[in-house]
Amino acid sequence: MKKVLIASTALVAAGLMTTGTASAAEKIKLNLGGFSKWWVVGAWQDSSFEDGTGVGYANVDVKGDNEVFFGGSTKLDNGLEIGVDIQLEAGGHTETAASNPDVIDESYIWIAGGFGKFIIGSENNGVYLLHVNAPDAAGNWGEGGVLAGGNSSGGATAIVSPTNVRGFVGGNGTAPRIDNDADKITYVAPTFYGLTLGASYIPNASGTTSAQKGEDNSLQATSMEAMGVGALYANTFGGVGVKLSTGFIWGDANAAGVSSDFTQFVAGGQLSYAGFTVGGSWRKDKADEKGGQYGNGGGSAVATNGNLVNTTGWDAGIQYASGPWAVSFAYFQSESDGNAGNNLEDEITIWQVSGKYNLSPGVDVLATAGWAEFDDEGSKAATGDANHNEGWAVMTGLSLSF
Repeated sequence: MKKVLIASTALVAAGLMTTGTASAAEKIKLNLGGFSKWWVVGAWQDSSFEDGTGVGYANVDVKGDNEVFFGGSTKLDNGLEIGVDIQLEAGGHTETAASNPDVIDESYIWIAGGFGKFIIGSENNGVYLLHVNAPDAAGNWGEGGVLAGGNSSGGATAIVSPTNVRGFVGGNGTAPRIDNDADKITYVAPTFYGLTLGASYIPNASGTTSAQKGEDNSLQATSMEAMGVGALYANTFGGVGVKLSTGFIWGDANAAGVSSDFTQFVAGGQLSYAGFTVGGSWRKDKADEKGGQYGNGGGSAVATNGNLVNTTGWDAGIQYASGPWAVSFAYFQSESDGNAGNNLEDEITIWQVSGKYNLSPGVDVLATAGWAEFDDEGSKAATGDANHNEGWAVMTGLSLSF
């Protein structure tokens, strides 16, 4: 996150491994980097939800997120730089060998020069790379957060989301992730007076597994072609830092029997001054309400993984950092169209307080406490309700980067 482009762990990896550069007369030499983050989590579900599901959830759990980065580059005689980045999931994550044999999270090559940068392979889209959202001191927010991360499509959420509560595809955050790490071509233009533009072409964005998305090259693209464009403006005026982002993604579901189009709109911004940062973001997912991959033909567009793609959400937050300390507060809410035939909505509300203390370079102590509530469109039952859940979560952990 030391450049405008570094908005994902993949680009963090590239930044960490700049010393893996070879001359044009040598093969590329790979350097090693990565991170290891582990949390001890206390979480308390709604007793009515546990009664309704017939499942008792542990009040104490251990959750982690670990990746190892491999990357390097070479500079050609004509001045072009060519590099490779590969990220390996290393335990404590939902995508493991037990659930997905492809434990390489992202893998791509890049070509850079005065014209900008091309990224080819399995990586987040250009709109995602430039997106700005609410700050969080512990880096524990959005689709990767322990409390905010999960929804009915799965995730690391501490408070369990009921199956029938629909939210954003890809987790409870405003970053545009309909394609996730599907194979794609991304172009990021050179920054000009603080303005950076990015665009992506994704041959297949709608699969629900790595193979369907083309991430392991085992299936030809068949389902949803997508394209996206985004922009980020980042500058400083009289000590006030300004970041503004926006983007649009459009998908055309073109496989046999599929007749829906899909769009995502996102916008975000942050202002920073004297250690304070305030920011927020907005996202809207919309699918044509017709039969096929993203529609049920009855006035409710439902993705194949059970999430409703006609969803609107936003987040807002404030952070203060001074020396090794940082503290923050963040809030997220989303609303999704309910079942066909009614005007009701599923709602998700999450808020949390986070803190970080830096012990030494690459070693941070983290803490988060917050509340999450998942409301199905129907009325909440007094007892035995599997469609509503709410509860507190408190967690502390260590984050190591190398």
